[in-house]
Amino acid sequence: MEKKILDFEGLRSLRDRNTGKRLVHCHGVFDVLHAGHLAYFQSAKNYGDILVVTLTADEYVNKGPGRPYFNAAVRARMIAALEIVDFVAINKFPLAVPAINALRPHFYVKGPDYKNRGSDITGGILEEEAAAEKGGGKLVFTEDATFSSSTLINKYFTPWTDEQQKSILAIHAEGGFERVEEILNLLSQETAQVIGEPIVDTYRFCQPENISSKSPSVSAKFLYEENYTGGALAIANHLSDFLKEVSLVTTHGGEDYFKALLKEKMDPRIRIAAQELPNIPTPRKTRYISVEKSQRIFEITDLRSDQWAQHSPQTFCRMLEDTNSKNSTSIVADFGHGLFEDEVLECVGSLNGFMGLNVQTNSSNFGFNPFTKHKKFSFLSIDVREARVAYQNRKIPALELAYKISRDLAELGAGVAVTRGSYGASYFPGGTNDEFSAPAFADSVVDATGAGDAFFAMTSMLVKVGCPPVMVPFLGNVFAGLKTRIIGNKASVTRAQFIKAVSAILK
Repeated sequence: MEKKILDFEGLRSLRDRNTGKRLVHCHGVFDVLHAGHLAYFQSAKNYGDILVVTLTADEYVNKGPGRPYFNAAVRARMIAALEIVDFVAINKFPLAVPAINALRPHFYVKGPDYKNRGSDITGGILEEEAAAEKGGGKLVFTEDATFSSSTLINKYFTPWTDEQQKSILAIHAEGGFERVEEILNLLSQETAQVIGEPIVDTYRFCQPENISSKSPSVSAKFLYEENYTGGALAIANHLSDFLKEVSLVTTHGGEDYFKALLKEKMDPRIRIAAQELPNIPTPRKTRYISVEKSQRIFEITDLRSDQWAQHSPQTFCRMLEDTNSKNSTSIVADFGHGLFEDEVLECVGSLNGFMGLNVQTNSSNFGFNPFTKHKKFSFLSIDVREARVAYQNRKIPALELAYKISRDLAELGAGVAVTRGSYGASYFPGGTNDEFSAPAFADSVVDATGAGDAFFAMTSMLVKVGCPPVMVPFLGNVFAGLKTRIIGNKASVTRAQFIKAVSAILK
């Protein structure tokens, strides 16, 4: 059986080693083997002589928490044990294209649910078809009845806690996945303006070696460095794949590296208006990361909060006013690094339309950035620590604190979501005493950095389009959970990934 499991070099040589024989290629997750998979393999084998099955690696299985149920090594061995399958390989890429390029199959076979290419939310089937044809092969489809590993896992393997099951049942009672699709379609017609500080997250990956011989400090070998777009930049990137149009109003220091980062890492669909502030560095956080487990060793910040003491904010205020109307949607991300002060704070408070607000507490502004400094907003998203800072109370229970914020915002008519990390989140719609909670939907956390920003971005727009309240914390938690699987803000959660995860959870 082990001889049937190949690496990519084995895939590349397979066609040359089997001249005169037709290679057939199937690809998928195959998390729980079932009758549908067997029928699929049998139909595929009819197209040729050698059946090769490739599997999606664990890190690219976007089916929500707890998936894959079996890791790639186990899945490979299960499929290799089938007599009808000749060879198996694990594809360590998001799409099957690299495996297709390596194998160059005569037939690349998919199930009947892919026949309508437009229904593939990832768009990957078109790339895979192009790769198959480039290698001299052809994309074909089986006609077998389809089954779902996700449905079987959710029904028989019970991957969810009691709290998660209760939340899932509540979503089904509200219309389930079909209602979620309707909400996402509403989002696709929306435009929004993200307002906030940019943050550059520099990750310097290292290999810790030992304690320094000169002092009791960790000695680490530098390996490589990556820059990610954080802060308001990350929020705009998150929204760009969900909304009709996203704009970003921000400031920066004009550094060459930052301008290059905007071109390389920002979604080109985002319209950016930025005031350049000479001699004020773009906020930057440099983190030293152990490459093996993505653990943070040390952090250095390059931040200043005196930008409006050195520059006039009038240009920035004009940028905000020029694009504002009664129908505007503003997503205000206040990271407490000096942007929302004095005239700018007043200007933001006078904006018309819907406003989602997030005010963060971090090591650089602790105690100096409460949400109470903002006097007008439609929706507030903060975590428990940020709520405690605003109320100067470290002892009140988290849920009681959330109720207090909701009551205090009643006159403003603003809704509020309070996130509680691994305990999930609570949402209180504006003008009501109702509470809607959802547990966290996250596992295999790679990096929690930016998860709160992701939750804020998604829930703000859900509230804006009138999403059923019970769905707001659920969808926000699923979105944030997907973000925790990404190191830093190296990538954004896409609409396709989100739909696949929600669909798998609700099956």
